[in-house]
Amino acid sequence: MRRMRNDHKDIYLVTGACGFVGSHLVETLVSQGFYVRATDLKSANRKNIPSLEAVEFLPGDLTKPKEIPQLLEGITKVFHPAGIFNFSAPKNILLKVNVEGTTNLLSAALSEDISHFINWSTAMVYGTLLYSPANEIHPIQPEDPYSESKWIQEQIALSYFQENGLPVSIIRPTAIYGPRSLYGTSLAILALVNGKILGIPGDGKTIQHHVHVDDVVKAAIFMSGNRKMIGEIFNIADDNPISIEESFRIVTNLIEKKLPRFHIPKFVVNFYGYFDRFWNKLLRKTSLYEKTSLKLLFSDHIYDNNKLKSLGFEYSVPSLEMGIETTLQWYRQQGYIDY
Repeated sequence: MRRMRNDHKDIYLVTGACGFVGSHLVETLVSQGFYVRATDLKSANRKNIPSLEAVEFLPGDLTKPKEIPQLLEGITKVFHPAGIFNFSAPKNILLKVNVEGTTNLLSAALSEDISHFINWSTAMVYGTLLYSPANEIHPIQPEDPYSESKWIQEQIALSYFQENGLPVSIIRPTAIYGPRSLYGTSLAILALVNGKILGIPGDGKTIQHHVHVDDVVKAAIFMSGNRKMIGEIFNIADDNPISIEESFRIVTNLIEKKLPRFHIPKFVVNFYGYFDRFWNKLLRKTSLYEKTSLKLLFSDHIYDNNKLKSLGFEYSVPSLEMGIETTLQWYRQQGYIDY
């Protein structure tokens, strides 16, 4: 294992560095001239971690407090996207990783001279929206164990700012997509392009909000350089929420396939989802039709991104239409698309 020299002024820690968001974050930081200590589980696939002088990979398990101090040694900024993103994961596992792991990291960070700690949450903490677009003061009402774990994580992170002065900021991204994503919204995109979605759910008019991974990474780096953002929470969502039917149309046009013509009633979607979850549970697999995912199909989820933009942030990929083509190209190159 190559250790990074400690004579650099700033070394940034990226947790979950082998994952979708984490690997993009490492790449972007390095491209901007920063030095990065990337960490993930020892068993994680490191293929997307650049093999460069500016990157040190140091494995670590955040649920094991003894492994954390070496990760933070000499670190000035912490980017913490690591965690379990799975609506169906057991609650005890979510709490162990997303809550306990983050608490361990925050506690250890108090012993270092950390100038900013960016903690990843999710817009899912808002639950069913009481008004749209939902801003950062919208009531919090998590509706599944994953969202609940992220809400608890948020509160703990902010308590370290309020009680200990640790410079923490929280980001709440909405549905993230982009190259390398193989969960969440991307599962639906892959199902659509591979002909596994035969109709439009409901009337197709439900509005959803997305954000490209490049802008999530860009927002986190932008926040880390602005002390006005310490102790604050920010929605991360692009400028153009879009209906399910329109998003289907954009994707099918790009792959030169026909948009599904018929609409599937809500009760049929929910019944099929129940059957699919039951069957996949027997096979010990993850169902595409998780309860929370299906609920998103039938209620608008629109988020206010003005708080971040008011401080000077601009989205590089302001709409799904602008970002989805390169995402599909990556799926095709990796063999995830059948045509």
